Amino acid sequence: MKKNLYHVVFNLVALSILIYIGVDIFYRTICFRLTEISSVEIAEVRTPSIAHYVPQPLNSFDVIVDRNLFGSSHEATSDVKPMDMETEEIEALEPTALKISLLGTVTGSEENARAVIEETGRKTQGLYRVGDSVQNAVVRKILWGKVVLRVGDKDEILSMEVPESKKGGRTSSSVKPVHSGDTLTVARSDIQDSLKNINKLLTQARIRPHLKDGKPDGFALSYIKANSFFTKLGLRRGDIVKRINGKQINTPEDAFSFYQALESGAPLSMEISRGGKPKTINYRFK
Repeated sequence: MKKNLYHVVFNLVALSILIYIGVDIFYRTICFRLTEISSVEIAEVRTPSIAHYVPQPLNSFDVIVDRNLFGSSHEATSDVKPMDMETEEIEALEPTALKISLLGTVTGSEENARAVIEETGRKTQGLYRVGDSVQNAVVRKILWGKVVLRVGDKDEILSMEVPESKKGGRTSSSVKPVHSGDTLTVARSDIQDSLKNINKLLTQARIRPHLKDGKPDGFALSYIKANSFFTKLGLRRGDIVKRINGKQINTPEDAFSFYQALESGAPLSMEISRGGKPKTINYRFK
């Protein structure tokens, strides 16, 4: 009887062990398959590594320039080539009949030369370079106080108007002597180097119109790059330029006259407001 009891107990224990092993094998198999499936799915949706990213060439962004997505005010005209004319030929050109006027020029290389032109009918002003279009003309050459335009199939000249007070020569009011203020000596080479690249020069300072009681009252310098040409002129961030050679500075063409004065190399006087107090800086160039 005991022998039969031991036999039954042994069979039950063996059966339990077999069931346990079978269940364990079953679950291990299921878990392995699930893990394998998850690994495959994760591998399929994994994003490419940044290390394998190949940047697009710069010419792939030409569409931005071609479509003028940033609203550039002037489009260069490639079919009108820059001109190379003698002084006599330029002087012989007929004055343009377009409703525009020349407010100022910055001479230099073809890339850096600029002209401020106003469309008199609309009273709008713009900064132009060689190849830009204004009305139905194309800027071909920018000279000191003059711009050669291509109108239709011929060239015409646009010249700055000379004020009556200056037709007979310089008057005493053109540069008013200043008996107070600081006097700075600026090397002509620094001026020439700065004006050769007007685009770089314009990035060295941030200039905005200054208003007082809602009316124009000079130009404020909200930013000046350290060790730039503007710091050599003794200017600081927050300065408000009021007058150049005694003339009130209120309009873009007035501010543009400052660059022309630098080009001339004549003694220059600038009246500014610094910290709410007036200050005069006199410049001499050598």
